Amino acid sequence: MHSLRKVLAVATAAVVAVAGSVAVSSQASAAAGCRVDYTVSNQWQSGFGANVQVTNLGDPITSWDLRFSFGAGQIVSQLWNGSVTQSGAAVSVRNAGWNGNVATNSTASFGFNGTWAGSNPAPTAFTLNGVACTGSPVTPTSTPTTSPSATPSQTPRPTATPTPTPTPTQTTGPITGNATQLVAAMGKGWNLGNQLEANINGVPSETAWGNPVITGALIDRVKASGFTTIRIPVSYLSKIGSGPSYTVDAAWRGRIKQVVDLAYDRGLHVIVNMHGDGYKSVSGSWLICDASGQDTIKAKYQKVWQQVASTFQGYGGRLILESMNENFDGQYGAPTQPCYSNINAYNQVFVDTVRQTGGNNTSRWLLVPGWNTNIDYTTGSYGFVVPTDQYRSSAVPSNEKRLMISAHYYDPWDFTGTESGVITQWGPNATNASNASKKSTWGQQDFMDAQLKKMHDKFVVNGYPVFIGEYGSIDKTAFDSTNNRFRADYARTLVATAKKYGAATAYWDNGHNGQYGFALFDRGSATVTQQGIIDAIMGS
Repeated sequence: MHSLRKVLAVATAAVVAVAGSVAVSSQASAAAGCRVDYTVSNQWQSGFGANVQVTNLGDPITSWDLRFSFGAGQIVSQLWNGSVTQSGAAVSVRNAGWNGNVATNSTASFGFNGTWAGSNPAPTAFTLNGVACTGSPVTPTSTPTTSPSATPSQTPRPTATPTPTPTPTQTTGPITGNATQLVAAMGKGWNLGNQLEANINGVPSETAWGNPVITGALIDRVKASGFTTIRIPVSYLSKIGSGPSYTVDAAWRGRIKQVVDLAYDRGLHVIVNMHGDGYKSVSGSWLICDASGQDTIKAKYQKVWQQVASTFQGYGGRLILESMNENFDGQYGAPTQPCYSNINAYNQVFVDTVRQTGGNNTSRWLLVPGWNTNIDYTTGSYGFVVPTDQYRSSAVPSNEKRLMISAHYYDPWDFTGTESGVITQWGPNATNASNASKKSTWGQQDFMDAQLKKMHDKFVVNGYPVFIGEYGSIDKTAFDSTNNRFRADYARTLVATAKKYGAATAYWDNGHNGQYGFALFDRGSATVTQQGIIDAIMGS
């Protein structure tokens, strides 16, 4: 979304799936079993992050204690969604107060950061509640230990020496999954807007536009509400050094990574873009399609994306990089040349640069927009060109794409974004004569359907998934107490229509509650403020 509207309103990962079993602390005849998936989500010099998911294949359990041993001296330094004790190589992770109950065929998960030296092999054996993992349902022949000791034994379990696991290679690739699977997995998304793209006089700061520091509690609430994707807009601006290296400030790059990890380590899909650097309205913007010195602009763009992509080189397929946001010349008429040609060139530089950083970036899904993420100007004969993908991994099946097309949807703007109390209702429920003046004369359900069908017919049928990366409507309840009902109708219809045409979605949330706000959550208290809109999205 346009910035003014928003203000107002490492080494690579290694993925190792380890089969295992869960046991219940009950009679010997009780069914038991589970699967443990241990994933190194990212790795850097002397450190790494990991996610662990346990799928219960047996009877329900009310608490759990997962044990495993490291084979190369790794140490857990920080863990979330559980409590940890470690003695030598032996690690014990117990459930947190809220995630001890695990029903049959349900999962429990936790994540941690750790340290390593020399190599970082994944654990090869797990026990849960005292029973060794097997990866399939089993019937214990004897009663398992009902109360594991608080501190793990110095002797790793099982006592037999496990077969060594090779040190993970520098890639986990290729990232797998076709376009249909990607869209299904991304599902219903949410924007962490007005945070990492916020700035004052061209100096980015996540609190610059009034939002608090981003916390894990907020991301937990977003995930618990049903969202499976978080889009993270990012501005760089003055955080970029001078040429020819254009080095991005290390602290800012580190904070971006921390915020990405808050979402990625919780199992969410994460989209990271370059946001305000292309807005003429933002001080210090430079990615301007009708500016002079395009060779310098493209060189700077290439260097910044080279650094960002390298930071996330080892992340798995749930991380998607997006080239830019709503880039255009600032006028809302038909696209102009050579500005559109430069936008196409930026997209091409982005794809080539990310791919050439190697690792999982050679097969990662990459997201690119057309002119101002406008559907008509992306699908019509106005000049949009899908980038070539010549540097992608040869392991990606030749009949599959790894490029995704971005579009935003805010029609009709007089309902979704115009800051007045005139148009407050939308859709077929606004049919009474008394409501006629409150409903826009255009942009209703039939228009929405036709617009999203254009994206389907142009891209989806040709193997390019579509992402409606922003949509939503501002709060006008100060003028019409029924406004939230129509905001919910709008969101419900957009998500359902996008799903019908094979597109994933992400609601635009700028963190502002109250008049003209887009927010669904209070970011300070990590609480829901618009449950009705969330329910509408999740029910689509």
